[in-house]
Amino acid sequence: MRSSRVFIATLVVTCVCVVTSRAQTVPPIAGTWKLNREKSQMPAAPAGWFDIRQYALRPDGYLVGLLVTSNDRGVHYLQFTAKSDGKDYPEYSDVLLADMIAAAKPTTRTYAETVIDEFTTAWTDKVNGKVVGTGRKIVSKDRKTLTITVDGRSQVTVYDKQ
Repeated sequence: MRSSRVFIATLVVTCVCVVTSRAQTVPPIAGTWKLNREKSQMPAAPAGWFDIRQYALRPDGYLVGLLVTSNDRGVHYLQFTAKSDGKDYPEYSDVLLADMIAAAKPTTRTYAETVIDEFTTAWTDKVNGKVVGTGRKIVSKDRKTLTITVDGRSQVTVYDKQ
């Protein structure tokens, strides 16, 4: 009888530890982020312009990034699935997908990122294998603000967690 109580107690503690450790592995960037124009340092945008990003942890361990922007040319998106392992992953946009469907062209864009620390990743965008942008994504310690920098530019975009 005593051994079954010990077994059950051990099982409960193990389950709590597993659940706790899984909850802690969700990266701080996971969630939906809306651009805060007032806090950002970027060029003026047309009226009605918005920028929303969504990052979700997938069951296979991948992060999915989704960018939605609106401007005078309509609504556009950029979507990719990537791990924070420094490898290139294909990026897809409304324009690239149209080319892929109409002309059977592969995507020309890739995205890669590496973890710097729990709250920071370094990212790289490429077109046809050539680096076109690098920078950092930094989530505040309170997990309420996402700041994206672009190396070599004074542009800084700041997003609020939704």
